[in-house]
Amino acid sequence: MIAIRVGELAEILGVHRNTVRNWIKSGALAASSVAGKKYLIAEEDFRQFCALQKIPESVVSRLISREPHASGGKEKSMPQSASVGEARMVGERRSILRADPQWVDVCLTCGSCASACPISGVDGLDPRKIIRMVALGRTSEVVDSAWPWKCTLCGKCEEACPMNLELVKLFRRVRSLRERDKVPGPLHKGVLMALRRGNNLGIPKADFVELLEEVGEELAEESCPGFATPVDVEGANLLLTVNSKEPFGEPDDMKFWWKIFYAAGESWTIPSENWEGVNWGLFTGDDDAMRIMVGRIVDNMLRLDCKKLVLPE
Repeated sequence: MIAIRVGELAEILGVHRNTVRNWIKSGALAASSVAGKKYLIAEEDFRQFCALQKIPESVVSRLISREPHASGGKEKSMPQSASVGEARMVGERRSILRADPQWVDVCLTCGSCASACPISGVDGLDPRKIIRMVALGRTSEVVDSAWPWKCTLCGKCEEACPMNLELVKLFRRVRSLRERDKVPGPLHKGVLMALRRGNNLGIPKADFVELLEEVGEELAEESCPGFATPVDVEGANLLLTVNSKEPFGEPDDMKFWWKIFYAAGESWTIPSENWEGVNWGLFTGDDDAMRIMVGRIVDNMLRLDCKKLVLPE
């Protein structure tokens, strides 16, 4: 198997990286994404693709027999004549936001990310400016700014970037560096509430179950004869999570999914505890909280012996 980044493959083939992306998206080049922004390509699939594209065999052989890419884990060794002291004189590049040089060192400042960003210009910032601030070591300014919290992490900037920078990963990392008591109020309170009560708004279990039953009875009267909301049903095919804003302020919105399941004759259930479908630990950069919330959903899957998970959010 060939493990390679889009940019590296584009350079070897002599095409733009967006051309490679289009080949992969269209299925012309069979490749599967793996960690580290790389793709895995079977050698035989690559040879067949190159034959169709009339790419010379010499190029194919060069790719298959190439040395490991520098960013892929093989570090360049320091010349023997250089001492540790001399290396420090040159200046070691250390930064809490430079875990991967792909984030900043290859940025062309072309502005493609800023053009694609829905909040470009808000607070006088955009993805390109954030990247340059990181590159210049202005980390504290980035972490203290409000802009990363207004970003929706939609990924449009990353999709537009011709250099394949991991922008969404960077912005979430920026959020994780904010002191937790300085995270925007509603988000921080929601995370704490979810950890304590199993949902972002702190709805008690008894109130939640009572509401599910009441809404189910309404649906049965309106359009689904015999319907009853399945709560904690063991062995159901689907486990359904819920956005806490729905039972809190828009309970009728839950009926849309329920109607689909009813019409399809689907086997499904809602857990009575830890049913929250919005992981604010993910959005706030709180990895510990995120893991706990994901773990609770997994526990529900195992406890109720459900086959598949549905996250309508």
